[in-house]
Amino acid sequence: MEKIAVLTSSAPLRKTTTRHGTTKQRLNMDAITELAERFDVVIIGSLAADEVYEYIERHLPHEARPRFRLYPRSFFHKFRTEEVRGGTDDPLNVAWTQILSENAIRFEVLRRKAGNNPHNRHEKFDWHNISNFVSDDRVTLVSGGEGQLFYDTPIAAR
Repeated sequence: MEKIAVLTSSAPLRKTTTRHGTTKQRLNMDAITELAERFDVVIIGSLAADEVYEYIERHLPHEARPRFRLYPRSFFHKFRTEEVRGGTDDPLNVAWTQILSENAIRFEVLRRKAGNNPHNRHEKFDWHNISNFVSDDRVTLVSGGEGQLFYDTPIAAR
Protein backbone atom coordinates (compact mmCIF):
# COMPACT_ATOMS: atom_id res chain seq x y z
CA MET A 1 0.00 0.00 0.00
CA GLU A 2 1.26 3.46 -0.96
CA LYS A 3 2.34 5.67 1.95
CA ILE A 4 1.64 9.38 1.64
CA ALA A 5 3.01 12.23 3.77
CA VAL A 6 1.12 15.54 3.89
CA LEU A 7 2.78 18.70 5.20
CA THR A 8 0.65 21.85 5.47
CA SER A 9 3.78 23.85 6.24
CA SER A 10 7.35 23.88 4.97
CA ALA A 11 8.63 24.70 8.49
CA PRO A 12 9.52 21.07 9.34
CA LEU A 13 11.92 21.09 6.38
CA ARG A 14 13.91 24.10 7.55
CA LYS A 15 16.57 24.58 10.16
CA THR A 16 18.03 27.74 11.57
CA THR A 17 21.79 28.20 11.57
CA THR A 18 23.97 31.01 12.82
CA ARG A 19 27.32 31.74 11.26
CA HIS A 20 29.45 34.75 12.09
CA GLY A 21 26.54 36.41 13.85
CA THR A 22 24.15 36.00 10.92
CA THR A 23 21.10 33.79 11.37
CA LYS A 24 19.67 32.05 8.30
CA GLN A 25 17.10 29.41 7.61
CA ARG A 26 18.31 26.56 5.47
CA LEU A 27 16.79 23.45 3.98
CA ASN A 28 17.12 20.51 6.35
CA MET A 29 18.34 17.79 3.98
CA ASP A 30 18.14 15.17 6.73
CA ALA A 31 14.39 15.78 7.01
CA ILE A 32 14.00 15.63 3.21
CA THR A 33 15.94 12.37 3.08
CA GLU A 34 13.89 10.88 5.92
CA LEU A 35 10.63 11.72 4.15
CA ALA A 36 11.91 10.35 0.83
CA GLU A 37 12.94 7.07 2.47
CA ARG A 38 9.78 6.67 4.51
CA PHE A 39 7.04 7.67 2.02
CA ASP A 40 6.09 6.94 -1.58
CA VAL A 41 4.53 10.40 -2.04
CA VAL A 42 5.33 13.60 -0.12
CA ILE A 43 2.88 16.49 -0.51
CA ILE A 44 4.02 19.88 0.77
CA GLY A 45 1.85 22.97 0.51
CA SER A 46 2.00 26.36 2.20
CA LEU A 47 2.12 30.09 1.63
CA ALA A 48 5.92 30.02 1.67
CA ALA A 49 7.40 31.96 -1.24
CA ASP A 50 7.72 30.22 -4.57
CA GLU A 51 11.49 30.67 -4.28
CA VAL A 52 11.49 28.41 -1.19
CA TYR A 53 9.83 25.65 -3.19
CA GLU A 54 12.14 26.21 -6.16
CA TYR A 55 15.09 25.84 -3.78
CA ILE A 56 13.62 22.64 -2.30
CA GLU A 57 13.06 21.23 -5.78
CA ARG A 58 16.60 22.08 -6.95
CA HIS A 59 18.15 20.46 -3.89
CA LEU A 60 16.07 17.30 -3.71
CA PRO A 61 18.05 14.15 -4.35
CA HIS A 62 17.51 13.29 -8.02
CA GLU A 63 15.98 9.88 -7.25
CA ALA A 64 13.52 11.44 -4.75
CA ARG A 65 12.15 14.22 -7.00
CA PRO A 66 9.27 12.20 -8.50
CA ARG A 67 7.93 11.49 -5.00
CA PHE A 68 7.56 15.15 -4.02
CA ARG A 69 4.54 17.25 -4.95
CA LEU A 70 5.10 20.88 -4.08
CA TYR A 71 2.42 23.57 -3.80
CA PRO A 72 3.88 27.07 -3.28
CA ARG A 73 2.26 30.44 -2.60
CA SER A 74 1.38 31.00 -6.28
CA PHE A 75 -0.74 27.83 -6.26
CA PHE A 76 -2.74 29.03 -3.25
CA HIS A 77 -3.17 32.53 -4.69
CA LYS A 78 -5.09 31.05 -7.63
CA PHE A 79 -7.91 30.43 -5.17
CA ARG A 80 -8.18 34.04 -4.03
CA THR A 81 -10.94 34.81 -6.50
CA GLU A 82 -13.88 37.13 -5.93
CA GLU A 83 -16.22 34.15 -5.51
CA VAL A 84 -14.14 32.76 -2.65
CA ARG A 85 -13.36 36.14 -1.07
CA GLY A 86 -17.01 37.16 -1.24
CA GLY A 87 -18.02 34.03 0.64
CA THR A 88 -17.12 32.91 4.11
CA ASP A 89 -14.73 30.19 3.02
CA ASP A 90 -11.00 30.50 3.55
CA PRO A 91 -9.30 30.26 0.12
CA LEU A 92 -6.80 27.84 1.65
CA ASN A 93 -9.65 25.43 2.36
CA VAL A 94 -10.55 25.40 -1.33
CA ALA A 95 -6.88 24.99 -2.30
CA TRP A 96 -6.34 22.10 0.11
CA THR A 97 -9.43 20.26 -1.11
CA GLN A 98 -8.00 20.65 -4.64
CA ILE A 99 -4.61 19.25 -3.52
CA LEU A 100 -6.22 16.27 -1.80
CA SER A 101 -8.43 15.59 -4.83
CA GLU A 102 -5.52 15.84 -7.30
CA ASN A 103 -3.61 13.28 -5.27
CA ALA A 104 -6.58 10.86 -4.92
CA ILE A 105 -6.67 11.20 -1.13
CA ARG A 106 -9.98 10.36 0.52
CA PHE A 107 -11.36 13.18 2.66
CA GLU A 108 -14.66 14.59 3.84
CA VAL A 109 -15.82 18.06 2.80
CA LEU A 110 -18.52 18.03 5.46
CA ARG A 111 -18.24 15.93 8.57
CA ARG A 112 -20.72 15.14 11.26
CA LYS A 113 -19.86 16.58 14.65
CA ALA A 114 -20.51 14.85 17.93
CA GLY A 115 -22.86 16.51 20.37
CA ASN A 116 -26.51 17.16 21.02
CA ASN A 117 -26.85 20.63 19.49
CA PRO A 118 -29.00 20.16 16.34
CA HIS A 119 -27.81 23.48 14.86
CA ASN A 120 -24.13 22.47 14.78
CA ARG A 121 -24.33 18.94 13.44
CA HIS A 122 -21.92 19.42 10.57
CA GLU A 123 -18.51 21.01 10.17
CA LYS A 124 -17.14 22.23 6.82
CA PHE A 125 -13.63 21.31 5.69
CA ASP A 126 -11.01 23.38 7.49
CA TRP A 127 -7.37 23.00 6.48
CA HIS A 128 -6.31 24.08 10.00
CA ASN A 129 -7.96 20.87 11.27
CA ILE A 130 -7.13 18.71 8.27
CA SER A 131 -6.71 15.71 10.57
CA ASN A 132 -10.46 15.71 11.21
CA PHE A 133 -11.30 15.46 7.52
CA VAL A 134 -8.70 13.16 5.88
CA SER A 135 -10.11 9.65 6.03
CA ASP A 136 -7.44 7.95 3.92
CA ASP A 137 -5.46 5.40 5.92
CA ARG A 138 -2.46 5.77 3.55
CA VAL A 139 -1.89 9.33 4.80
CA THR A 140 0.41 10.49 7.56
CA LEU A 141 0.31 14.14 8.59
CA VAL A 142 3.78 15.55 9.20
CA SER A 143 4.57 18.54 11.39
CA GLY A 144 7.55 19.67 13.44
CA GLY A 145 10.42 22.06 13.14
CA GLU A 146 14.12 22.61 13.77
CA GLY A 147 15.26 19.13 12.89
CA GLN A 148 12.29 17.20 14.25
CA LEU A 149 9.54 15.55 12.26
CA PHE A 150 6.34 14.51 14.03
CA TYR A 151 4.11 11.92 12.42
CA ASP A 152 0.40 11.60 13.08
CA THR A 153 -2.42 9.51 11.65
CA PRO A 154 -5.41 11.66 10.68
CA ILE A 155 -8.22 11.44 13.24
CA ALA A 156 -10.80 10.72 10.52
CA ALA A 157 -8.72 7.72 9.31
CA ARG A 158 -8.51 6.05 12.72
